[in-house]
Amino acid sequence: MPRVDVPQKVSVPERLTRIEMQSPRAIDARLERLGYRGQRQARKAAAILAYRHIQRLRRFHLYGAAPDPGTRQNCLFIGPTGCGKTYLIELLFRDILEIPTILVDATQFSETGYVGDDVNTILSRLFAQAGGDLAWASCGIVCMDEFDKLATSRSDSRFAGQQTTKDVSGFGVQRGLLSLLSAQKADFPPDFGFTSRQPPLSMPLQCITFIACGAFSGFRGVVDQVDEEVRIGFGRNVKARPPEAIAVEVIEEELTRTTAFARYGFLPELIGRFNRLVAFAPLDAGSLKAILADGVLAEYQREFGEEGMTLEADEGVLDHIVERALRRETGARGLRAELARSIEEAAYEHFGQGEPRTICLRVRGDAIVAES
Repeated sequence: MPRVDVPQKVSVPERLTRIEMQSPRAIDARLERLGYRGQRQARKAAAILAYRHIQRLRRFHLYGAAPDPGTRQNCLFIGPTGCGKTYLIELLFRDILEIPTILVDATQFSETGYVGDDVNTILSRLFAQAGGDLAWASCGIVCMDEFDKLATSRSDSRFAGQQTTKDVSGFGVQRGLLSLLSAQKADFPPDFGFTSRQPPLSMPLQCITFIACGAFSGFRGVVDQVDEEVRIGFGRNVKARPPEAIAVEVIEEELTRTTAFARYGFLPELIGRFNRLVAFAPLDAGSLKAILADGVLAEYQREFGEEGMTLEADEGVLDHIVERALRRETGARGLRAELARSIEEAAYEHFGQGEPRTICLRVRGDAIVAES
């Protein structure tokens, strides 16, 4: 029989030596070259986080140093929707550093025994992302999105369009995460199943970085409540609070208020496991316009180019879309939706016909039209 060559598994030290060691400043510059715009301070924090993560892996796997629990970096990213929190993580760790990186939605987890995924299946996904290489998976990044939705029914936050940040899982999921963020190792099902016949595997956690992301709508209102002087009786000082906007920035000083996080509906011990809390600001008009022109519009222009056509947009079109995104407080996430509606008509009329032509987007009244 002919010999079949089985590919050799690449060791973790060999993988790490292939990663180009860049300074935090160089990492930040690389992010900008790849199209990430805005969030100057948050980008600096993320670049330092990435540098420390790789250095910790190198010390352990290349130089034989014992993992120091004090060097473990767990971060909490707080900012409004569409401000680039998860995109920064994906771009930095998955695309630039190319280490196992997973993005999970916190709302799909529940306490063990209820409908939903157990938090330890997070490790199952990381294991799968690493191609079944347990050692490589234990070097990875876990990003938990919608982290603020784990706030319990005890939450006092109120914000526009919502009644509460209540989550039916209570503190169960938070306790499970508390274990993952502080334990030395944890067992997980290798195939995501709770009734699997395969024995669970054990993953070291000392070198995994956990990053939680959330909008934390209403958090500033909770901070104000904590700060208010509350008196009993006729002398009580009551302040009327307007509904909080969606795209609101939480300043660094407010992130140090553990009492406010507890009032919001989180275990203080869990928040205490995040040794770096990073505030993301709502994207300004300049950043949104750069993202629209260099990212979203450029993608459509490449698509039209493949059809033999040229897509152009007046300057007023970009300003119009950015203005609508700011008004709707959707951030960068709303840019594509605004532009797609205007381009679909031209795509419907001209795609697949092989006719070279130029399509120009212009503002007509309060609408964007495509003219050929």
